[in-house]
Amino acid sequence: MKFSRRFSGAFSALAVTAALFSGCASTPEADIQRDAAGLYGSAVESYLSGRLEESEKGLKSILEDHPLSLYATDAQLMIGDVSYAMENYEDAGSYYTSFVALHPSHPRAAYAQFQKGMSHFKDVLSLDRDQTATRKALFAFEDLLAAYPDSPYSPKAKELVSFLRNRLAEREFYIARFYFKNRNYKGALGRLGDILTQYPESGINDKTLFYIGESYRALGEKELAAETFSTLITNYPGSPFAKDAKGKL
Repeated sequence: MKFSRRFSGAFSALAVTAALFSGCASTPEADIQRDAAGLYGSAVESYLSGRLEESEKGLKSILEDHPLSLYATDAQLMIGDVSYAMENYEDAGSYYTSFVALHPSHPRAAYAQFQKGMSHFKDVLSLDRDQTATRKALFAFEDLLAAYPDSPYSPKAKELVSFLRNRLAEREFYIARFYFKNRNYKGALGRLGDILTQYPESGINDKTLFYIGESYRALGEKELAAETFSTLITNYPGSPFAKDAKGKL
């Protein structure tokens, strides 16, 4: 994300600083706003200069000491960006979640929701590992598409939703293959069936059907196996699994 887009909200907040300092009389409210303005300006400068821990410290001071200031909302979002840049993705996700929950109509709420998804996406592990982060990322991007369908982040979110759903399907297939190799054919059938019902557009229906047929064959269910292989051949005639299925009929 370029700085010119990423910090449009951040720099716009600084525009009120001049008005705060222009008054002749000093009031407690004006003092609070001046303090918050100074902290926020320093935090932005530190961030742009790569001094992320310093920026984080300043933003936390705004949230803790000046929660009602004009800069608190922008600080809530920016601290998520700082955590993301520091690769503290779990913290970043929490900050983005809080921002969207508190400010769902904010002009940058869609951005925060997208970054929430990206924070979880960064923690996605390989297929043989736990896929909790994959599911959290998927839910975040799906929520973005539901709440902010016309946002500029929607096209990329759609791509990531497709990728993540395919990944979860591949995870189910990974487990199903494990069951199949260990002759737990009923367990394999359960996982394979979930792929067809939960992830029908994952792109692995052909090999899923093949292993469903093989599982039925191993269980002695010849008619169900033949029916499954026929479905595979009819629906995916160009698949190499369809070629293998023909030899099973």
